[in-house]
Amino acid sequence: MTSIRILALGATAFCAACATSTIEPTLDQSLPESYVTNLPAEDTTLSYADWWLGFNDPVLTELVDRAQENNISVAQALLQTDIAQLQRDASQSDLLPTLDAFVNNQLSGVITSGFDGNFTGSTGIGGTFDPDLNGQTAARIASVQAALESSALNANDVRRLITRAIALQYIEFRRASARLALLESTLELQERTLQIVESRYRAGLSPKLDVDRTQADYARTAAQRSQIIAARRQAEFEIQRLMGEPSALDQITNPDRETIPQIQFVSDIGIPADLVRRRPDVRAAEADYRSALALIDTERADLLPSIRIPGQIQAGFGDVSGRSDEIGYSLSALIDIPVFDFGRRQAEVDIQIARTELAALTYRATLLDALQEVEIALVNIEAIQETLEGQLRAVEASQAAYDQLDALYREGLASFIDVLDSQRTLISSRETIVQTEANLAAATVSLLAALDAGCDETGIVACEGE
Repeated sequence: MTSIRILALGATAFCAACATSTIEPTLDQSLPESYVTNLPAEDTTLSYADWWLGFNDPVLTELVDRAQENNISVAQALLQTDIAQLQRDASQSDLLPTLDAFVNNQLSGVITSGFDGNFTGSTGIGGTFDPDLNGQTAARIASVQAALESSALNANDVRRLITRAIALQYIEFRRASARLALLESTLELQERTLQIVESRYRAGLSPKLDVDRTQADYARTAAQRSQIIAARRQAEFEIQRLMGEPSALDQITNPDRETIPQIQFVSDIGIPADLVRRRPDVRAAEADYRSALALIDTERADLLPSIRIPGQIQAGFGDVSGRSDEIGYSLSALIDIPVFDFGRRQAEVDIQIARTELAALTYRATLLDALQEVEIALVNIEAIQETLEGQLRAVEASQAAYDQLDALYREGLASFIDVLDSQRTLISSRETIVQTEANLAAATVSLLAALDAGCDETGIVACEGE
């Protein structure tokens, strides 16, 4: 035992001499103090983790719930987390001794002398203990733990992206439904105009050309129905795919779903540093970096001495009764001291440092992408809101112009071409309103999804505010 202690002390001293001085990459990344655009809005109690509830739409809420429960990508991400947790549990056992039982029996004799013979053997327990003198096992466990956290955060991010996709497709469905409703009201308007023109034509007050123009406009409008229906079906199919359920979604075809859902997003969107703290993809990239950083220590440990302590206790017997003749034990220490390997071990350290640098760059790219998502969504919302305000005024003016020209035309004081032009302008303005409202809802979804932290239901990583 004295020799074991001497060897261990010598190996410890050698470890300090073998330490490398390579500098690991860091996650230094400057962040702005605020976002470029910060729109004024009324405060709301909406939580970023459940932002879709702010739409106050039970259908959307049900779709999100079913998607998070049945989506295939979510299930795959959760299974990856389970695998990572099992790998973490397996690696932690490396810090403990291993024990194995063994039995070795032997029957020997001469056949010509009958069945008499000697029955000998041994039984016992053997094991090995690695005291992790160079810290390799601890570093590997730290790497696996960080990888587990990254996997849990990635699963959370998959939920965030699936929820965003469901909400955007639902808006597309509602956009198509609103366009269909507008199409029907437009056809009713054009049909009334056609009836007036035909009545005036029969009375000899309007030429046949006015009738033909009105019928052409009506036919062009009616021809759009099939394309709009196809767009709505496409959105429905995509929702079904995201939900993992190839079934008809009768609840989203409700006639009441002919308007675009809107939400007043929160005014206090925080600062970029809050985004770094919340976003699961940013936190996952940071965990990947920590995992890679820990692996540098595992590679460096190969440059240092390692010790392994095997031991064994056995009992031997040498007759048919199985009576124990002797009990023995052995204990040893095996020390591996690296001497010369043509630079292979150091090269593996350098390789892992380069991989950690890649992980650091991936973190920075993920962070910049997250910041860009918020900035773009804010700019889009600001621009769309200003556009919508102008379009609403344009619709009012177009409606007033059409009403006046229609009344003058009935009295024979305005030309039909002026009425037709004003009608087309009014129809186009209404269509633009529908499209802009849908764009505003989509931009708001993009903003709230970009700020969403969600919550890790596995409990592996802390949720926001914990």
